[in-house]
Amino acid sequence: MWQFTLQFTLVFALLSLLLVGLTGFGLSLYLAQSIKESEIDDAAERAQEQVSRLIMTHLSPGQAITPLTGEQYAEFDSFVQDEIISADTVRVRLWGQDGTLLYSSASPGEIGQDFPLDQRLAAAFSGSTASQVADSPDDLGGSASVDSGSVLAVYGPLAFEGEADVAVALEVHQAYAPIADRIESSQTVVYVAVAGALGFLYAVLLAIVGRGSAVMSRQRRQLILRDQELKRSHESLLQVLSAALDLRDQATKGHSLRLARLALAIGGELGFSDEELSHLEQAAMLHDMTKLELPKAILAKAGPLTDDEWQKIQRHPELGYEMVRDAPFLQEAGEIILCHHERYDGGGYPRGLRGEEIPLAARIFALADTYDALTSDRPYRKAGSHAAAVREIKGNAGTQFDPRVVEAFLEAGRKGLIEDKAFSQKKGKEAAVVGLVGQAASGEEDHA
Repeated sequence: MWQFTLQFTLVFALLSLLLVGLTGFGLSLYLAQSIKESEIDDAAERAQEQVSRLIMTHLSPGQAITPLTGEQYAEFDSFVQDEIISADTVRVRLWGQDGTLLYSSASPGEIGQDFPLDQRLAAAFSGSTASQVADSPDDLGGSASVDSGSVLAVYGPLAFEGEADVAVALEVHQAYAPIADRIESSQTVVYVAVAGALGFLYAVLLAIVGRGSAVMSRQRRQLILRDQELKRSHESLLQVLSAALDLRDQATKGHSLRLARLALAIGGELGFSDEELSHLEQAAMLHDMTKLELPKAILAKAGPLTDDEWQKIQRHPELGYEMVRDAPFLQEAGEIILCHHERYDGGGYPRGLRGEEIPLAARIFALADTYDALTSDRPYRKAGSHAAAVREIKGNAGTQFDPRVVEAFLEAGRKGLIEDKAFSQKKGKEAAVVGLVGQAASGEEDHA
């Protein structure tokens, strides 16, 4: 049981770890990307608000129409360099609606040139704020006088107070390193939080499974104990019934126990499972229950049976089957009891089955029953020897008995599993058993 619990826990632990790992990886990537986008959007909004507010205090409507040159440029550039350009903000550019560069803090020589409006500048002129991360300002057009590394380019609209239309588009380049640091810090917190949450979830799942496994293990142990107790009760009941039969018929005392031992030996040679062997044992203990209803005069009769007595004897397999068929744990034993007087050649009773139509367990049972009858004392004769019984059984292979069962019987005999030590004192006494096997099949030999 502990192996099952351990295997179940390990399999669940591995599957849970895989599921939690994949979930955590996917969730972390999603959250990390969301954090990155959120930080960039926040930085872009802040840059747009801060720079545009300062720009609009020094930019007149007339300056928003033509490129800044001469004194206008010098005055405006001085303001930008003093108030806006910093370690974080590395370049500022102003664009006209036709794509003319009105002002540039880093490349004044390009002021007045016309450039095609890209998607982000177009978005700014439509009233929206857009952003782009680039490896350097040079990647965004123009030339830069500073080496700032990666930058965040923010494009936003500028409109004068009281005006609904966008006058110019603002382009601000901010150093991306501080933003990247904030993103990395936030992502680290998320990774730790996700890992901690999923680790806690994994621990909870393992605890639940461990608790469930313990409950399952305890319940399984209880079921095993109950099953063992029930089996012992069944075995005790069978032993009581067998003892009752022995008291009823002293001539066949111990027959059920000997028959069980013989049938189990043959079944073992044929590879029967423990459950199948248990059915054989049950059938052996119960097959003669109907003798309790038979007159003792019939059981102990030394001479031939009358037709009426013979009919009563022939009914006992069906009666035995009817006694046990409604008990679920005895259904297989009932089939054996019903068929244990059938012959391999079809000459048996009660249904005249032949060959493979007869359950294999019943074919085993028939041979074991006959062997015990031949080697046991009866009111009408003394017990025959083991050797004589073996010869007779071998001679009836293919007629009364299944040849495969006969071979298994012989193999068990070679292993010393057949001959009962209780009869060892009779070794060497050859009894006249020739012909008794056929009588046993018809019921005349043992009246059962």
